[in-house]
Parts: sequence; C-alpha cells; structure tokens
Amino acid sequence: MPKPRGKEHTTLTETAQEVVRVLEGVPGVKMIAPGEIKTNSRKGAGARFVTAVYTTAGMELIISGQSVQKVAVHTTREPWKIFKELQVHKKMRNFSFKQRERMPGQ
Repeated sequence: MPKPRGKEHTTLTETAQEVVRVLEGVPGVKMIAPGEIKTNSRKGAGARFVTAVYTTAGMELIISGQSVQKVAVHTTREPWKIFKELQVHKKMRNFSFKQRERMPGQ
C-alpha cells in the first residue's frame, strides 16, 4: 500500500484498528482514510459489526463496537471482492458483516 497522502484524519478505534490491519495486507487497497468517531449510546454496544457501502472510489466501511467509525477504502480492484476477503479472514471471526446500498444524504 502506498504512503498515506496528506495529513491523518483521525485516530482509529480499537475495533476499526483490527479491520484496518487486515485491510493493509489485502492486494488492491490503494488508500485507507479513517473518519470521525461517534460514541454509541445503545445497550448492545459490545457486538462488533462491519457494514460495507460501495462508492465510486471503492467502499466505505461503517465499523461499530463500543463506538462507530466510518473508514473510506479506495481500491483498484472490485470492492466487493476485497470485502469477501475481509469476511473470510481468520482475524475477523468475531465480527458480523453486512452490505447495503448507498442511501441519499450519506
């Protein structure tokens, strides 16, 4: 993966950090850009979820655990193939995965 361009956006949550470590080893990932962190106020905040929203540049991962963070992933390959590799990786066994279409306003 090439060097990150520009400044770093934000830090990663512990949950997002695990996902990003796996993504760094996947071929076809051009750039990973973390977004802002939002705290979770719901009671089931211990579960770990990764939701993929496909974009023109690749995909946006919504990673939730104790808090929620969006991570943009720019790819050179089809993003759904990269998401499939992420799902079957042995370090991602404790995560639940979902995919959804991009909704207006997001």
